[in-house]
Amino acid sequence: MSSIRVFVALGANLGDREATFASALRCLAATRGVRVRAVSDVFDTAPVGGPVDQPRFLNAVAELECELSPEALLLELQRIESEHGRERGVPNGPRTLDLDLLLFGELTRRTPELTLPHPRLEEREFVLAPLAQLARDLRLVHCGRSVAEQLAHLRRACNAQSGGHAAPAVTAICSSPQAASQWLRERRALGASTGFVPTMGALHDGHLALVRRARAENELVCVSVFVNPLQFDDPRDFERYPRDFAADARAVGGAGADMVFSGTLWEFFPEAQGQRERIATVAAGPAALGLEGAFRPGHFDGVATIVTRLFEWVEPTRAYFGEKDFQQTLVVREIARRRGAPQIVVCPTEREPDGLARSSRNALLDPEARRRAPAIFAALTAARRSWRESGERRAAELERVMRAALAESGLEVEYAQVRDPLAWSEHAPQAPLERARALIAARAGAVRLIDNLRLDSGAEGAP
Repeated sequence: MSSIRVFVALGANLGDREATFASALRCLAATRGVRVRAVSDVFDTAPVGGPVDQPRFLNAVAELECELSPEALLLELQRIESEHGRERGVPNGPRTLDLDLLLFGELTRRTPELTLPHPRLEEREFVLAPLAQLARDLRLVHCGRSVAEQLAHLRRACNAQSGGHAAPAVTAICSSPQAASQWLRERRALGASTGFVPTMGALHDGHLALVRRARAENELVCVSVFVNPLQFDDPRDFERYPRDFAADARAVGGAGADMVFSGTLWEFFPEAQGQRERIATVAAGPAALGLEGAFRPGHFDGVATIVTRLFEWVEPTRAYFGEKDFQQTLVVREIARRRGAPQIVVCPTEREPDGLARSSRNALLDPEARRRAPAIFAALTAARRSWRESGERRAAELERVMRAALAESGLEVEYAQVRDPLAWSEHAPQAPLERARALIAARAGAVRLIDNLRLDSGAEGAP
């Protein structure tokens, strides 16, 4: 028979999902009478039906040219599923691999073995989203809408039911900033506001709080995961920084992100052509003076360089940062001011029950270091008590209070200082302060931790 345009859905929520997809596609490409023409982006999706608390799925759609009959292709799909450990049992339950025949040209079929088009195609956002990348204008049989129109219809219905800004059922996973930029451009054509959460991965509840805030305030939410070598002054610190993109994608999907993306340094800076010295450094400005800027030379220039480039790729309406990295938020605000966008939203620090600020580095703490680490927050709190209860306004005295609180902690203190957040200076202010931010950096064992606390009673998220 002549070649027919065919679409097959891929799904998996057990094992190494990315490796399973790659293997399944190789098996499809090696099947006689089948040619893989295109594959959508991979989407991280919430389970629909089936047992509660099962893992999130990866979903994608492959476009094939097929010379087989639909029944013969179905048998090949079932063979590939079996070779990858698929066991059929609980409906909508966990599976290592699911291959569904969605569309076989314009053929309609209803037999006990096969229904075409797939009977639930038009009601499943996690199928329509990847299908829309390959065939957005394809007309669907039952609703009469195009794939893109039906996808938009489902999303509008979901938002209306939830009162707006509903968490997406699917999270697109883009493998490069170029793909992410294209994905966002297509959706921004409808005027959607974009909330952006830039991260280096190893995500924890602090990051997810930023995603949830972005979800509440924007129509689109996107997250980047990129361990930026430009901001590491110690190559060993860069190498041991924890990385698990698949886990990060699942986490941000559950928190409400529409899309998550990563990439290589050379994909973010293609003009450098693989030569680091050709990356144009963006100066961090006066907010980088002192404290972190002094202890980590070049760090904030690296931050400014990648954040500027991320803003260029994403073009967000709002960008969300955690208050734990306070000096960094001042650097980022200056970048946004120079560019005229985006709006910078600074969110409160998320903490463990004992006060330790949540950080990706906390996972590196050994038990003894973890026991000592909450002394940082205790020292910050002591400074705030001195400000609010004793009326202390001298930076030197507030710093003395913090160092006294840290004296028996066993931590190696790098700095414990106070700054005026609206008049940042390299050194501590000498005059009595009207407003103040206390900042500490210390090493707990081999792990460097930072934290800060506003001493006066200013508004949340303000410097």
